[in-house]
Amino acid sequence: MRLLKLVGVLSLVVILSTGCYKNDNSSENPINLFDELPIYNQEKKDISDKAKRIAGSANLILPYNSIEVGKINEVDLNNDGKNEVVFFEKRENINNEVGFTVLESKDDESKDALYTESGDKIKYANFYDLDNDGNKEIILVVEEKNETTLTICRYENGEIKELVSKNNYDYFNQDKFLKLGIVVDDIDNDDSLELIIYNYNYAKKEMNLNLCELKDDKINIIDTLKFDDVKNFDDINISVGKIGKKDKGLFLSLPTSKNSKFNTEVVYLENNKLIDAFKDHKDILNDYYIAFEDVNNDGITNIPIIDIESINKDSLSTSTMPKSLIISWNKYNGKEGKDADLLFVNKIYYNYELNFKFLIPNNLVGKISINENTDQNTSSSYKIFNFYYNESSTPYLDKKNRQQLFSLNLAEKGVVDDSKTINNKGDIILESDKYVYSISDINEKLFNKLGLSIDILKDYFSIIK
Repeated sequence: MRLLKLVGVLSLVVILSTGCYKNDNSSENPINLFDELPIYNQEKKDISDKAKRIAGSANLILPYNSIEVGKINEVDLNNDGKNEVVFFEKRENINNEVGFTVLESKDDESKDALYTESGDKIKYANFYDLDNDGNKEIILVVEEKNETTLTICRYENGEIKELVSKNNYDYFNQDKFLKLGIVVDDIDNDDSLELIIYNYNYAKKEMNLNLCELKDDKINIIDTLKFDDVKNFDDINISVGKIGKKDKGLFLSLPTSKNSKFNTEVVYLENNKLIDAFKDHKDILNDYYIAFEDVNNDGITNIPIIDIESINKDSLSTSTMPKSLIISWNKYNGKEGKDADLLFVNKIYYNYELNFKFLIPNNLVGKISINENTDQNTSSSYKIFNFYYNESSTPYLDKKNRQQLFSLNLAEKGVVDDSKTINNKGDIILESDKYVYSISDINEKLFNKLGLSIDILKDYFSIIK
């Protein structure tokens, strides 16, 4: 199994086997006090110092979904217009405990309430109004040894009330379902949050995706989808994205046992039912995990498919990450059953080693191959890539009929070598903090035939951010 997490490709909030909720109203999100960074606001510093005093021998800890919450957070839990302070902590002893403390006010006479449970890590934490009563519940996903459990608490009248925990539920851990994750979002745009809980059965290699609700302080399961041949839990990736201009869906990347690849699934909600869009579609497989992304900024989430022939790996490296590859980006066509399919959006060449990408023009899609010129590349600070054009449907395999279109030269800034000065080697089309990129050895006849120019190509090259 090869797992690739692409820097610069991720534009969605991705649930890395834990869960998330991306709230469009930023004022509803908890305020992270960044207690590990320099705090120049005295009030914030006082809160941070007080949290550490109250924690005592316990260590303040950062939940794994640190992009959403911090060690110390301000959030209005009980809808009274005043923020409570919530900090997460771990107490290490014979039986480790993790949990949180709620401070109701910030003055010297503030009340604090503590909740802990046995566990080693807080894999996920956040604050949501799950039952639409105006108050936010506190959600924890806690890992202890090989078991992951869900806890939902409510803070009211200065006390923490445990609603859901491993002490009072058994569904999500029955039949060896020892791992679970959570997604919270308004998926069907009805102004109320959906609670998605997915759990994993190691023995059967299957994952259940459960649509749930919190009602009368209990979790009810509304609908379930089962996915077979899921190799492990840790490599499951789920994100919320757009399947249309208005409609949201769940985008799943599931590691498979059968062929050690990642299978893509799209799930949406209709009349309180989870619909597997690609149930009747052939598997959409990738050798690596690629994050789902809106690559053309039209508001719709795109689905990646790797061009297998384009993968370039360093055979001498122990890294599983390829140096470069081409990804075909697609979108769900919005249809059901056997009519469900993918619509092509574009193809992009990514070079992760040298931090650039090339949006392949439509008239070059399926006709271009890109190879490093190792004959001339004698320095790590200077590299050449040859771009070839081929009418064949397999441009990487059919080397006999290919024509060189141009060369891309990369030099580290500050390289002093007159024989390889980038300024003397073609036209500069791109610069990054580290590299200067230029084009040379242009096949003018082919360039003209394909309607290309230096200025046009400048729009197709960019830095991976």
